[in-house]
Amino acid sequence: MDPITPSANNTADVPLMQVKGLIKEFRAGEQTIRVLHDINLTINQGEMVAIIGQSGSGKSTLMNILGCLDQATAGEYLIYGQPVSRLDADELAKLRREHFGFIFQRYHLLGDISAQDNVAVPAVYAGMDGQARSNRAEKLLSDLGLADKVGNRPNQLSGGQQQRVSIARALMNGGDIILADEPTGALDSKSGEDVMAILHELKSQGHTIIMVTHDPGLAQQAERVIELKDGYVIEDYRTEHYQQSAVDNRVQPESILDTHRKGKLASFIDRLLEAFKMSLLAMRAHKMRTLLTMLGIIIGIASVVSVVGLGKGSQEQILANISSLGTNTITVIDGYPWGDPRRQYNDDNLTPEDAQAVANQPYVVSVSPQLDSNMSVRYRNVQEAASISGVGQDYLNVSGETLAQGQGFDEQSILKRTQDIIIDDNA
Repeated sequence: MDPITPSANNTADVPLMQVKGLIKEFRAGEQTIRVLHDINLTINQGEMVAIIGQSGSGKSTLMNILGCLDQATAGEYLIYGQPVSRLDADELAKLRREHFGFIFQRYHLLGDISAQDNVAVPAVYAGMDGQARSNRAEKLLSDLGLADKVGNRPNQLSGGQQQRVSIARALMNGGDIILADEPTGALDSKSGEDVMAILHELKSQGHTIIMVTHDPGLAQQAERVIELKDGYVIEDYRTEHYQQSAVDNRVQPESILDTHRKGKLASFIDRLLEAFKMSLLAMRAHKMRTLLTMLGIIIGIASVVSVVGLGKGSQEQILANISSLGTNTITVIDGYPWGDPRRQYNDDNLTPEDAQAVANQPYVVSVSPQLDSNMSVRYRNVQEAASISGVGQDYLNVSGETLAQGQGFDEQSILKRTQDIIIDDNA
């Protein structure tokens, strides 16, 4: 069974909400501040409850916990007898989306879209069919006296009209439980009275109203008042608006989503399209901000690509230079190293046949015998000391060098003892 949906025969038997020994603490540096102390409450379906108290008394914190926007540090919170603490993140989101409606003091409307689109936003994430949510949003606004304002943006509406839009948004998915945080705090007297009249009408339709306020006069319009002070419940009493008959005949508000819900794939595509639509509207409304953001992204991506490209190119160049030095080349010398007094100056031990024997090994790419000597060379009237090496035809492959001009020699050149020489730039 859905963890937050009551069965038809236990709506009157099981309280809507139960709070047992609830404690809420916040960390402030190394200290722990307790804002709610051992709260015990029971709220039934269809009640209109006002939570009052001075600033800092913990009333907004309590409302956030009741609305599953926050979690208690200790204690137990149950909805229809089922603990909320056992719900995972997706189930909590489903609970907030389909059973709670939130009315805020500052409205929290999206400024770039119309009133109708603002009202329809919760239904987008609940998976309601597009035409159905558009029709319902228009009907809710019409019922709240905003039939001629459905296409207006929030900045084209008065404070009272914006609060009505937020009420319609709270009712979009059904709104079994309406949580109102200072719903008249930012309104004039006439608009405040209109909003309270709407809340009373919702209560008569079976909605549960939980209202947070610091105004005792406003709280007296509810049928039950819970007063907090320093995180403690100091009073919990019924007002003259309480009617026992209303409590005995509570009804569950009709389900809105079940008859108009899309499949998971269609719902996901709908949310994606709606997000894309809102992003385009936001970019159109804030052209300069969008331009600067895009410019920053372009510069950032170009910088990263350039740095990575330069680094990769430099790495490959360095590796190529190291490879050209002959990192995979082994030099075999007869006898002890140069400078060792034990070295015998006998160069007859290594022969071309030895080089050929090494070249026949499968792991050898190329082999070149080498005989070094020093002598004087002369060109016209210029004479210099030079190092001369007699090498095989694969010498350039072994050393990793290439010819800048001319051509090399091959095996036939060696056999015929041709007078071929390769000189460097210095020579």
